[in-house]
Amino acid sequence: MPKDENAASKSYDRAREMTEKALDAFVEGDEKTGGKLVEQAKGVNETAVRDVQQELEEDAASEHDPEKLGQSGSKNNPK
Repeated sequence: MPKDENAASKSYDRAREMTEKALDAFVEGDEKTGGKLVEQAKGVNETAVRDVQQELEEDAASEHDPEKLGQSGSKNNPK
């Protein structure tokens, strides 16, 4: 892997890790620390922060979409 790709990969991984720590802080009710970590992560690699946000949105949609929930049992319970 070329040196700049390796550096980009490391910054992406570091920013994702920081974003995940920020989420943990938000869950614990520490808005100040969570906000600081998100801002720092954006400074390291904004794409990684957006990717984590998109994954959360996709997870939330799949868990709470009634149509998708209905599909999970459709093999045993056809409509």
